[in-house]
Amino acid sequence: MTAASQPAPPSASWTPPLDAEGLARVVSGLRGVRPLDAILDDVGDVLSNQAPREDEFAELDERLRGDLRRLVNIAVAAENDDGQVADLIGRAQTLTAEELPADYRAALGYLRRTAGVTNDLLERLTETGTIKDVA
Repeated sequence: MTAASQPAPPSASWTPPLDAEGLARVVSGLRGVRPLDAILDDVGDVLSNQAPREDEFAELDERLRGDLRRLVNIAVAAENDDGQVADLIGRAQTLTAEELPADYRAALGYLRRTAGVTNDLLERLTETGTIKDVA
């Protein structure tokens, strides 16, 4: 009998890393996660040539804050020690600590600064290999 025709030795049985309850928690958490390219949509909505309508400001603010928090969490979890990333994290934390201004021009300026930092952080995390290229 040749080596190629011999039966394979029995392998150890596989044990999943999580039980059914653990998998359900992971799936539940993933349902609320938006794809990274949705961040680009949010940035584009704010930075496009046509300003968003004032009645969209609160929703855009909420989404951009969530986008920034997510990117900061990714950078921190990956222990990204890039100086530019650290600077952008600081700027992100400053922006997310502020309230959305009530004045139209001030609110639009705030949203544009937030979108700019979000875009810059997304690009830098891509450049440093912390996340894969997005769109």
